[in-house]
Amino acid sequence: MSSVLFDLILVWSSQESDADYLELQNLLKTEFPNEFLIHSFTTTKQAIEHVQSIKKPSRLSIVITKLGTNEETSSKPLIEAIRSHDKHTFIILHSCTACRDPNIRWSFASLGVNMITETIKPIRDVFQQLIPLAQPSSKSKYACLYCKWPSFSLEQLCIHVPLYHTNEQEFSVKCNLCQRPTHNYAVHLHDEHSPEQHPRSIAGPLYAFSLVVCRRKRDNCFLVVQESGSMGFWLPGGRVELGEQLDKAAERETLEEAGVKIRLTGVLKIEFIPRSDSNRLRIIFFAEPADENDCEPKTIPDYERLAHIFSLKLNACYGAMWLTYEQTVQCSTQGQLRGNEPLKWFKYIAQDGIIHPLSILSKNEL
Repeated sequence: MSSVLFDLILVWSSQESDADYLELQNLLKTEFPNEFLIHSFTTTKQAIEHVQSIKKPSRLSIVITKLGTNEETSSKPLIEAIRSHDKHTFIILHSCTACRDPNIRWSFASLGVNMITETIKPIRDVFQQLIPLAQPSSKSKYACLYCKWPSFSLEQLCIHVPLYHTNEQEFSVKCNLCQRPTHNYAVHLHDEHSPEQHPRSIAGPLYAFSLVVCRRKRDNCFLVVQESGSMGFWLPGGRVELGEQLDKAAERETLEEAGVKIRLTGVLKIEFIPRSDSNRLRIIFFAEPADENDCEPKTIPDYERLAHIFSLKLNACYGAMWLTYEQTVQCSTQGQLRGNEPLKWFKYIAQDGIIHPLSILSKNEL
């Protein structure tokens, strides 16, 4: 048992998908045979009793729970019980329903769920990211300012913050590494202290942005990203990098933010907004998935560059999902959209608005 790194709590009732459960069990057996001490439960009550019985945990914990089909198996009480006293447990909600219903997704993100997914592969990927956090490091000397988790190396801290605290509100505090005041600690940590190199391109007076309205034909659903800090659902897209074409930026940003490869089919709008200190060019593209049978949105939270009018900031993306127009209307009434553009453009497409050809954007000088 000396190699065990995490307590893994599985809450999976007999009424849930056997195929997914067997895939998860096979994953644990073949790829992670020693890293997890597994505690399996079929009811929420059993899991809560287990969690409450641990007074001084000797290991970090991961919880994988289904949404639940009734009061006995509902995951909400378990999540509330954990989050009432503990920010150190990584909670994964495995649910097709939550991945397809924005209100449920929003609700569980607000409860403190770290990751929401409907397939097993992202769970495998996030295990690989979590494991280094439990491994002892001779360089450990930093604490997380969000949850007070002590003794991280710099590398571990830069893994921990986006995974565990993506959906928390912006956090202004003096940095515990350089002692400088920060407006957003997570952004500052990534920009100024990440061991990875993140070269910054210096933009000229014209800032260009590509946004994407992507519709999946088979069910008329639209792709949105859920931005961090409860900012709301928004269109995938972002700033065009130096030397990059507008259409390539749209494809890149959609893949980075939403995890979906797209095929651009037209242009909805070209905006140019002049200001005294800089100008903004913004292109709204129309697109469809490159492969409708392989367009599952990203579910693992991570950092992504977020362009705000004339400034850049690095923020994190909580994941992405497909929404119907009707679901978008409901999100708007409940304040779950970052702005009204998703609603505006989804309605425009639903009403057969004009889509201009890509050829109006010339890539060559005359």
